[in-house]
Amino acid sequence: MTTVWRSDDQSPGARMEYISHAVADSLVPFELRPEDQTGFRCEIRTADIGALRFVDISAPDSEAVRGVRQIRRSDPELCTVHVQLRGHPVVEQSDRQAVVHPGDLAFVDLSHTSRVAGSAHRQVSVMFPRALLPLSRGDTRDLVGVRLPGRRGGAALVAGLVRQIADNLDEYAGGARIGAAVLDLITATLAAWTGRDALAPVQRRHVLMLRIEAFIEQHLADPGLTPGLVAAAHHVSPRYLYRLFEPQATSVAGLIRARRLEHCRRDLIDPANAGVAASVIGSRWGFPDPAQFSRAFRVKYGVPPGEYRRLSLQAG
Repeated sequence: MTTVWRSDDQSPGARMEYISHAVADSLVPFELRPEDQTGFRCEIRTADIGALRFVDISAPDSEAVRGVRQIRRSDPELCTVHVQLRGHPVVEQSDRQAVVHPGDLAFVDLSHTSRVAGSAHRQVSVMFPRALLPLSRGDTRDLVGVRLPGRRGGAALVAGLVRQIADNLDEYAGGARIGAAVLDLITATLAAWTGRDALAPVQRRHVLMLRIEAFIEQHLADPGLTPGLVAAAHHVSPRYLYRLFEPQATSVAGLIRARRLEHCRRDLIDPANAGVAASVIGSRWGFPDPAQFSRAFRVKYGVPPGEYRRLSLQAG
């Protein structure tokens, strides 16, 4: 699902507050400093694609600063790769600054102060948790405030793919396989830029497990979510997937079932769902068969879902 914020939808006096809220909601808090407050016009389009968030921003002559105050307000340990589509803004971080051109990439660690400034431009920020990037803090320090030319190599592939997705966000929104492919390409491009063409096997396994867990969480409502589908989405064999889970406390199928049941449990005790039948809640989270849902819930929590809801209400 694509979310769109347009400054033109607001009165001139309300535009700055509206877009500031949109930036904080879709990315992280920034202080916006447009050159023209009264004629400020901006559009932001966002969509979650797998573990990635695509934020397509068309901005006027302006400056966006993420300072210490904004970081203290919100630091979810995210990073982003800016793909420049139009304009030539300056991206500044860690006492370095680079002028990026259309097609170029710029890496920004959102846990540290940063600044983007320039004339009217359009950029797509591909944002993801820092934990999904298997590079050391030293490696990422070498990446910030640097222009990654997008005319050749992996950067050109990333820029082209991101542009295609940004121009068709509604089509790709929610596509976990596409998101995983983009993240793999970004990871390989950034690793190559730092001189680390190959990542340590333990790092690759860690990142793969994080992606698998994110994929499972995003697809719990799909009754067709199976270990086979998870393996195919991450381009590994089912056998390798099972091996990945051997050190874990549960199997991949067990994780899917446990996460579904936990979401069902939360919905059952949510007052907003008081009029929703337990079977409907089960179906909502990938249990289309009411009898199967009731059995699985009873095994996990000791009582059927309806009884669990009744006891919870009494206790509350």
